[in-house]
Amino acid sequence: MKIVSVRDKRVKALVENPELTSVKGLTLVETRKIVEMIAVITVMTHPRDFQAFPQWRAHEWKGVKNKWGLMVTGNYRLTFFVNIPDQEVSVLDYEDPH
Repeated sequence: MKIVSVRDKRVKALVENPELTSVKGLTLVETRKIVEMIAVITVMTHPRDFQAFPQWRAHEWKGVKNKWGLMVTGNYRLTFFVNIPDQEVSVLDYEDPH
């Protein structure tokens, strides 16, 4: 899927340059996981493709249609909206939903 918009500036830096190994404000582990997740997002055709990565605990957010979250750390999620017909991901963000 094509990533059409990114809300978090740290994530945006990783979308624009996936070869970055560090980003101010993210740990090395967070950076590595987010880069891996972005790589999968760009090749997936449906959110069910995340079933191949159970450690990410992919889930559609309750009460928010088409919004998905992937677990990066205990509290933080990589979140985004999925438009399956257009094969687009939008509002890619890194947030603490708790």
